[in-house]
Amino acid sequence: GGSSQRAAPGVKEVVEPTCLEEEPWCPKTDIKPWQQASQLQGCPWDFGQCESLEEALKRVWRQPMCKDLEKAFDALQARVAQLQVARVQVAVPAATHFAVVYGLHSGAELFGGAPVEHAVGLDLFGEEGSGGRGQLSPTRADGLRRRRGASSPKRVPCEAFDMKLPCLLPFYRVHDGFGVLLAAQHLPVLLSNPGDTINGSCFYVYPARFLEPPSHSLPHLVRFARVDKACCACVDSRWEEPGVVYVEKRGETTEDDEHPVLFIADTVCNIAGQ
Repeated sequence: GGSSQRAAPGVKEVVEPTCLEEEPWCPKTDIKPWQQASQLQGCPWDFGQCESLEEALKRVWRQPMCKDLEKAFDALQARVAQLQVARVQVAVPAATHFAVVYGLHSGAELFGGAPVEHAVGLDLFGEEGSGGRGQLSPTRADGLRRRRGASSPKRVPCEAFDMKLPCLLPFYRVHDGFGVLLAAQHLPVLLSNPGDTINGSCFYVYPARFLEPPSHSLPHLVRFARVDKACCACVDSRWEEPGVVYVEKRGETTEDDEHPVLFIADTVCNIAGQ
């Protein structure tokens, strides 16, 4: 009876994966506590000198910090119970993403992407970051790991040079995107498709690679954040002094002169539950 199940001669028998994780297209996610982050190959954060959660948070938020972001950092510091680093490998299209996962005392989880200029191998804030204190090697004084051969990055080609909204760089040097995470398995989908929402997990501040006009009819606007499912926050690329333009699903726009980095700081405070 069993012979009909056998593969024909000369045909390789296909071994069916026994579980989804073995499928070659299935993303691989590896999450470690910050103390073990160095075990993740290519990890952009170096916690080598950190002895406490507070020091690890300061390392992620890179001192000296932009003044406009201080309230966001303070809100997180007051609420974060644990800090983890995730390395996500996606097969289609092939990419490796890193994120910090913030576990809050409330049980909620937030996440932030790797710093932008690290992903592109340039140090936009080098002078400020090292402040004459002498470079740590192989770590820069700002706490990011300096890659060997960082001048020829293997990842996204020179995103920072092509940064659509340079006014957001103070935040992107900390996190390339920021959001809410309801389950770790949502990370690969969000990092591959930043516009998606999965059961409440989503980006609230979009990563640099996802900065684009909210619609064809508003090509001068660049969407950088989500307010809710019916509204997004944009910057008018024609303005000298950047403010925030709110765009509703139906296309109505409302202008506000708040600086986009302050808007991001308020967003982080809000989703951290302040």
